[in-house]
Amino acid sequence: MRNVVASRPSIPVAVVIVMGVLLAQPRPAFTQSAPAPTAPAQAAQSRSAPAAGANAYATAAQCGTCHQAIYRYWSDSPHARAATSPVYRAALEAAVAGAADAAAARRQCVWCHAPTALVTGDWEMQRPITRDGITCDFCHTVESVVMDKEDYPFVLVPGNVKFGPYEYAKSVGHETAYSPLHRASPLLCASCHEYTNAQGVAVLSTYSEWKAGPYPARGVPCQDCHMALVPGATAKDSVKGDTLRVVNLHRLVGGSARGQLDRGLDLKIESVTRAGGTASVLVTVKNVAAGHSVPGGLSSKSLILAVGTQSRDGRFEHRQERIYRRDLKDAQGQIIKGVAGLFLQAASVGQDNRIKPLETRSERFEVPIPEGAMAIAARLEYRDASDPSAEPGVILITEKAWELSKR
Repeated sequence: MRNVVASRPSIPVAVVIVMGVLLAQPRPAFTQSAPAPTAPAQAAQSRSAPAAGANAYATAAQCGTCHQAIYRYWSDSPHARAATSPVYRAALEAAVAGAADAAAARRQCVWCHAPTALVTGDWEMQRPITRDGITCDFCHTVESVVMDKEDYPFVLVPGNVKFGPYEYAKSVGHETAYSPLHRASPLLCASCHEYTNAQGVAVLSTYSEWKAGPYPARGVPCQDCHMALVPGATAKDSVKGDTLRVVNLHRLVGGSARGQLDRGLDLKIESVTRAGGTASVLVTVKNVAAGHSVPGGLSSKSLILAVGTQSRDGRFEHRQERIYRRDLKDAQGQIIKGVAGLFLQAASVGQDNRIKPLETRSERFEVPIPEGAMAIAARLEYRDASDPSAEPGVILITEKAWELSKR
């Protein structure tokens, strides 16, 4: 991967926006460089010249006047908050303050969280279009992605042609062109979810984890999990009278969402063997659906397996833990905790015991069994310590119980 000059810091920005429905046709082969989309002949012949400057892009609200369902979903997405979330703004200012070249640091952060700035030059994020974050018009005017480009991976053609997953799409509001990149390629996601810093440390490695796993051979891209089909129309009936009533979920549900975690992980208490006042407990955790290691994203995220006893009044006691995470260390060998420090200071990777795609972990615990204990309990929790101004957020993903009285 490239160094800081050519790489892109990103604090949980999810999968790229894709407008429309995944078509029932074979998926394109996944390659390091996505091919340029094959546009319908009429669109290719009449393509307007690329726009430039402050007015190069329409705002998401403008797109939403016709694409109402998609806009509604997008408005509730991490992409919509990419440039404005307090966690990102705090990390941006910390990165800028701690960098030798403040302007370069700002640019490197902003162009993943507010990529329209690549064309508009609004690196201070003053314009409404910039504060839209990862917005519709940007994603749908990316013609291709080349991961080894020296500056940024996008080939941009802002203008009247919008790229999407329909081969024969038509619109009265703009020209359309079919794009294999938008159809099902993970490269559009990789552009911001893969980052190697100036010290050569992979701060974000979601794409490479997916690529090294079993899902590329199965033809399963990021969009299948993070942009599931949901009820909705691609455009309002007065604009486009199609009969399709499903769209890809532009809420772009990420790996920090409880539903995604619950769907992606399987927890089982395999056996409980009692001997005197203790129990030997065997628990398994399997990554059944996530296409990357869990937890994914930044190393400020942890997956916690907790095992203990459940009392008669429901209390969780005698808690023991296994923690799955990846640690990044600074030049002094200290584990880095701040998000900005991960990008600027990471010099090596410490432990990485995260659970890979389709991997099963077996863990054994010796748990004291107090008198009156009703069950052995096992929990999976997700901890996010990305926000330096708050206590780490903890999500209870799932819980299983082994009733002692019935065994």
